[in-house]
Amino acid sequence: MEKRSRFCPLIFLLMVAFWGGSTAEASPTASSHSYEQADSSNEIATQETSEATVQTQTVEENGKEQAKKEPPTDRAISLGSSSVTGTYSYGTYGQVIPSITYTYSTLANISINDRPILIVQLPAEIAGQINGSVTKQQDFLAILTGTLTYPGTASQDLHSTTNGVSLAYSSTYNSIYVTFPTPGLLLLGAKWSVKLSFDVGALYKRGITVPPAINGSNYAIRGSISDTTSGLGEITIITGNTQAGTIALPSMTLGTYPVPRLTAPVISTPLQHLQTNVNGNIQQTQDSNYSYTVQLTINHTDGTTTPIIIANVPVDSAGNYTAALNNALEYGDTVSATLYARSKTTTDYIQSPSSALQPVSWTINPVTSISAISGSTQLSGTAVQNNNAAVYQVKLQVNNGTTYTTTLNTNGSFQFTGLPAFQGGETARLWIQGMSSRTGLPLLTSSNFTQTIPYAVPQLALVQTLERKNAQGNWESATSAVTGQSVRLTFKVTLLNQTVWQNQQLKAYLPTGLTQISQATLIKTSPSGVNTTVSGTQLLTDTNTAQYWSYQNTLAGNNFSEANTSFTLQYTAVVADNMTDQTLAFKSLADGNDGNGTKITTQNITTSLAIKSGLLRFVQAPSKISFNNLAVPATTTTYNPNMVDSTLVIADGRVAKSQWQLYVRENQAMQSTTTTKRIEQAFVYRINGVDYSINNVASKVYTYTSPNDENVVISWNQQNGLFLKLGPSVNLNVNEKYGAQLQWILSDTPL
Repeated sequence: MEKRSRFCPLIFLLMVAFWGGSTAEASPTASSHSYEQADSSNEIATQETSEATVQTQTVEENGKEQAKKEPPTDRAISLGSSSVTGTYSYGTYGQVIPSITYTYSTLANISINDRPILIVQLPAEIAGQINGSVTKQQDFLAILTGTLTYPGTASQDLHSTTNGVSLAYSSTYNSIYVTFPTPGLLLLGAKWSVKLSFDVGALYKRGITVPPAINGSNYAIRGSISDTTSGLGEITIITGNTQAGTIALPSMTLGTYPVPRLTAPVISTPLQHLQTNVNGNIQQTQDSNYSYTVQLTINHTDGTTTPIIIANVPVDSAGNYTAALNNALEYGDTVSATLYARSKTTTDYIQSPSSALQPVSWTINPVTSISAISGSTQLSGTAVQNNNAAVYQVKLQVNNGTTYTTTLNTNGSFQFTGLPAFQGGETARLWIQGMSSRTGLPLLTSSNFTQTIPYAVPQLALVQTLERKNAQGNWESATSAVTGQSVRLTFKVTLLNQTVWQNQQLKAYLPTGLTQISQATLIKTSPSGVNTTVSGTQLLTDTNTAQYWSYQNTLAGNNFSEANTSFTLQYTAVVADNMTDQTLAFKSLADGNDGNGTKITTQNITTSLAIKSGLLRFVQAPSKISFNNLAVPATTTTYNPNMVDSTLVIADGRVAKSQWQLYVRENQAMQSTTTTKRIEQAFVYRINGVDYSINNVASKVYTYTSPNDENVVISWNQQNGLFLKLGPSVNLNVNEKYGAQLQWILSDTPL
């Protein structure tokens, strides 16, 4: 009886909603999610609208009659004969139309003063599509077809407005409740029955897609009977009345139902921390009768219980979509997408399954290096991140003691100050935390970086600069030079940290191919910029016969003890003439001892210098020029060459460029190859259309000043170039070959 008294207020609420004039088209009043907490307050009933969906029909009763009813007696519906069956048929398009039938018959004469309720529990696959959406629950109830009977009536349409029956749905139990009028006194064999059918095609057009059976073979259903005294929650505990069954289908197919088939849209991944948009594409061709949109569901990691819904994201003609976010994503958030196709002419719409949850990624790189020395109260380091817009903290523990925190700069650098002075040998453990922009709490932690604080080891920076002397006599930075050109090497070593660097040794190797090598100079520069000349550089030869400039410090006064103190070694040389198209490799190194006298790791640097020719020269010149199949001329005639085997190309590699001239002379006159017949001055060189005879005296045919070292191509055409000019001569015979030899002369001074 205690349970009955708890459930009576719920039924009172349901009846109030019904008597208030609600119809199938009106907004339903919802049953409570937790029946034990229901009361008679209309305010409570209104607050619980998300938990159940109700459709009511007109009841031929009034408030006075209801008030005269006796208090409910002990539960009358306790035993009986009941059954549940699941069947299916196919619609016009071959779509499945499932049916669930539940029947209950009494086994004794009974008197029922409460309203009986037939309870049909839907397959979990279907309930999962409508739970949580009052609209879909209403649509599902409206789409249901079928019949029902109860004592004293014939079979009636499920939605008849005259039978006093109401329909309700509860997502708590995945069940449809069919509530009948109070029957009063009943004889043995009184029967209640309901048959519920639904067209999966009609459901599909209301955004409800029935997935395949979870077990791969059938859909589980249940049926039971209760009454308003027992309450709607009794479906699982009424002994003898609850029956289980199946709809024997592995899936409820649509057949050829004329609607688009939607699959879950794709979200472009990976989603990144602080990303401010989500985009992707859909997986099917768009139907012109429908408008396509995507709905995104974003679950936050900051404890927000209500997901962020971004609805009506348009899909373009190519199937792509992009949604701008009001709030950036954070690591730990998840995003899913659902595709909607809405009819352009009706209220129908189709909803795809939700895509798989896509997590928001964030890769946090660990600390890669630190710098700290004994005696210092600072520690700096680097932890370059891929996402510079994010917020990071650097954590430090020394010997597993106190944890220190500092910020990570956008360039990946960080620094701890005010630490206890390092003695050397301490273990420093560092890690990076990625912080939430919403809550300020850590979201992600990198792996640890661990390093022992070294003793004061000198940190050196080696810079090697190559220069060449240009035509104006100035030194300029160089990656190449020419033979005969002066070059200069500058080798600079800088102490980067505050420590002692002693017994310094510098070596600057001389590559083969240098001449006129100058004495090397060595300058020591203090952090404030004061220069001091240091003596002691020597030109030595190693075991491989390689020469190098060497400096070995033996004076304590030349030790380095401050950061940014440097040595600069410099010498000049001239590139040898035989080094054309060679590469000179300049290698230098530095080493020495730390403040404890321990040898430091040798560091070296190599810089290369490409060498080109420093001469004014022919790159190529024609070796054969042919004038073939010429007729013996009746008058003086000029002939074009039939073939020139190569182009005339000149290059000026000299450092100081000056004007140069090209000359040509007749080295051997044209002569028969079989007789002694000879023709002098048979060739002319045409300059701007004017022909100049070529004889045994060199004639200037081209003048130019090269702006750089690039090749100069001298082209021949009808206005410029070499021609054969012949007139009638007794020395010309038919069917006879002649040969001549011309000499090209290149000079930077007039001949």
